[in-house]
Amino acid sequence: MDKNLHILILEDVAAHAQLMQRVLRKAGIPFSGRRVETEEAFLKALKEFKPDVILADYSLPTFDGVSALSKVQENGVDVPFIFVSGAIGEELAIETLKKGATDYVLKHRLSSLAPAVRRALKEAENRRARRQAEEALRKAHDELELKVKERTAELANTNEELKKEIAERKRAEQAVRESEERLSSILESALDAIITIDGQKRIQLFNHAAEQVFRCSAAEVVDEPIDHFLSESFGRLLQKYLKESEQRKKFKRHMWAPEGLIGIRADGDKFPVEATFSQVQVSGQKLYTIILRDINERKRAEAELSKLRLERVYLQEQIKSEYNFEEIVGASVSMKEVFKNIEKVAATDSTVLLTGETGTGKELVARAIHNLSRRKDNVLIKVNCGGLPAGLVESELFGHEKGAFTGAATKKKGRFELADGGTIFLDEVGELPLETQTKLLRVLQEQEFERVGGTQTIQVDVRVLAATNQNLEEAVAQGTFRSDLFYRLNIFPIHIPPLRERRDDIPPLTDHFVKKFSGRTGKGIDSISPKALEKLMRYDWPGNVRELANLLERAVILCEGKVLKPAHLGVTAQHSVSGDAISTLEEAERQLILKALEKTDGVVGGAKGAASLLGLKRTTLLSKMKKLGLY
Repeated sequence: MDKNLHILILEDVAAHAQLMQRVLRKAGIPFSGRRVETEEAFLKALKEFKPDVILADYSLPTFDGVSALSKVQENGVDVPFIFVSGAIGEELAIETLKKGATDYVLKHRLSSLAPAVRRALKEAENRRARRQAEEALRKAHDELELKVKERTAELANTNEELKKEIAERKRAEQAVRESEERLSSILESALDAIITIDGQKRIQLFNHAAEQVFRCSAAEVVDEPIDHFLSESFGRLLQKYLKESEQRKKFKRHMWAPEGLIGIRADGDKFPVEATFSQVQVSGQKLYTIILRDINERKRAEAELSKLRLERVYLQEQIKSEYNFEEIVGASVSMKEVFKNIEKVAATDSTVLLTGETGTGKELVARAIHNLSRRKDNVLIKVNCGGLPAGLVESELFGHEKGAFTGAATKKKGRFELADGGTIFLDEVGELPLETQTKLLRVLQEQEFERVGGTQTIQVDVRVLAATNQNLEEAVAQGTFRSDLFYRLNIFPIHIPPLRERRDDIPPLTDHFVKKFSGRTGKGIDSISPKALEKLMRYDWPGNVRELANLLERAVILCEGKVLKPAHLGVTAQHSVSGDAISTLEEAERQLILKALEKTDGVVGGAKGAASLLGLKRTTLLSKMKKLGLY
């Protein structure tokens, strides 16, 4: 590091600034330093001192490091910005990196300051090299286009020359297109592995995609020869290109090898690649850029995309094919409250916890929330946490890498990845193991996770709906459920009442299911007898709406006529409400009307009708029947 650097230090304690300078000088870094502690002095130094590196304390009496970072960005100053603070915690440090800081160093660990400065300067130098390389390619493109125009003018005189011009123009245009494609590939470097080497084939730049392709870090390979990453034939082709660039004044600056090349990863694994070579001048030095694409990875990505499309179609069809209602049926006060809560929370991305007994319709409520949300056009993934094998819970939720455990023959995406952009419904969430609860909490808070056996952090955008038939507060007290996860899930709880607490919904539910199963079986059942309805109303329904649906499906199958009768219902006396039990006034009124209708064979009006038997007007009785769900 021969250049005498300008290092600007934003620090209110002079002794701290002096200590930093001593540490840097002791490490052999030549520099001139300037300390400032106010915003005015900092902005003036940016303009006059022209720093190569900025070291900033996080917190000062009148000015802070984060504000200083914003000022640097606003003024378009592109230099490394390193926080040096004793008060900054890990979370704040990470936040500063997200805002654009280059690095952070704790004051009680100043031994890492010099390495951090060197590393930051190296990264800045690499960024400048990339920009210069891109500018060189653009310049080559402009020069080539200018030559096309000049050549076109020269060949415009004769017919023979015109033919030559057309052929040359086509070749030139093709070269322009190839140049544009190469330039686009460089600008979109995240898609391809980009490696820059010098004339001795030592690696100068190794981008993130190259790290993934060759399975090693840039720090391990920079200044090392590229040969051990190339097969013998690949190495010969590169050597030939380098030799031509040195010996010939005019040579093809860009060369594309679409097939037949083999790359070698750091672990020795060989793979087919397609590659582009190009030469650039950076600060008077010839550098060579190699853009590589893993052909196998591209094919795998295409296959994975096709697989995901099929999975999406499959999952959507699976959801449609599962048992559900066309709509949630219910007119009771408690269900109206549920409907209000669904409408309130659906438009948000908040986590919802659905509670209630088995069979009350928690999944249906979850689907209603999804269908009313902004994510309705994306997939809703259902996961039955209680039905997952104990050893494979994390694999099912978060996926796994190939070889992560015995039997993991291929990489698998988990349910959270499949739900990206949509909603995931975690049914029976109380059954999750404690170790999985920890990972789920991280997904809820950060929307990120790693696959089992993997190290790459995967970001997702997923809304979480959870359901349970357990008392999670008791589970927290017993130590079987994490309290922090419970509070994170319980942001907006919705309780779905059991059917026995909303008996007013039994008649409309019965009508809904009879029509549904009658249509499915091709039977013309159009009603249920008052006696059969009374039997349903007096039953306690331990299995809730699901039990009612299953019972009515069986009844429809058994019924040979057009009216369901008590004999078709498999209701047991064990869970029926006792005749001696005290009922509400509304329930007593319903039972009285049902008995009257049964005695008159369903006739309402007339001298022998139910209205006359009860001493009511026909219109009054019809009004009461409608209110009670009997009409």
